Amino acid sequence: MNTSLPQELIREPTVHFFIIGLLIFVLYAITQSGNENLLQIDQREIDARIFMQELSRGEELTLEQRELVTAFYIEEQILVREALSMELDNDERIHDILAQKMRHVLSGSIIQPTDVELRDYFEKNSARFETPASVTLDELVFDSRDPLADSIVDALHRSTDADTLLSMSEGTVAPLPNVNSVDLANIFDQEFADRVLAADLNQWQGPYVSNRGQHWLRVIERNPAGIPSLEEIADLVRLEWIAAEEETRLQQEVDKLWNEYTIVISNSESD
Repeated sequence: MNTSLPQELIREPTVHFFIIGLLIFVLYAITQSGNENLLQIDQREIDARIFMQELSRGEELTLEQRELVTAFYIEEQILVREALSMELDNDERIHDILAQKMRHVLSGSIIQPTDVELRDYFEKNSARFETPASVTLDELVFDSRDPLADSIVDALHRSTDADTLLSMSEGTVAPLPNVNSVDLANIFDQEFADRVLAADLNQWQGPYVSNRGQHWLRVIERNPAGIPSLEEIADLVRLEWIAAEEETRLQQEVDKLWNEYTIVISNSESD
């Protein structure tokens, strides 16, 4: 006996599954439509957090640790949603953080200069890489802070070598290589630094008294100010170029966004 098409469809199992699935979908949509606290979590975000944790630790996380990472991520998302609902994002500090984050996004990926660009940048900005004049010193420290015997003072004035001086009074000697005026002023004080730098080579200058004892310094080598070759400071120049180029590209992207907005500055004070 021939059956009608509706009857055949009713008997078809695939249709039954389709109808059941549709009912489940509708029921879920109805029950969740009024649920404002529905929080959908992307498993890929959790996996990324787990991956970063494993990368920093250098080992796989245990099941308990994975669950803890998941819980922290869900807690973070809940707090972010609550903060947004309370309009806590309307805060100058948050705005600053978001603006900085956006700058990082706009700056794009890491870029590298070509050899030609690197040399061109170095030649145009060579003054930035000039090293100040510096000296190499011998630092002689006598353990005692009491006035030295006259014989030792005379030996110092005669530019006696450090080993002989240490045989006359206990102390230590060590080199201070490639220090400039600022370095010396930071270690000691500006007046003592100026006196040491103005002295002739191999002339002991002191004393400078500290909790270590009394310090005597002498210049054994002078290094004039100068600009190193590009080969000597290539890494430093590369970092400077990258920073400058990223800033330029960032500003270009910000300018593009600026042009997409109509800016209206209103005066809130009543006329």
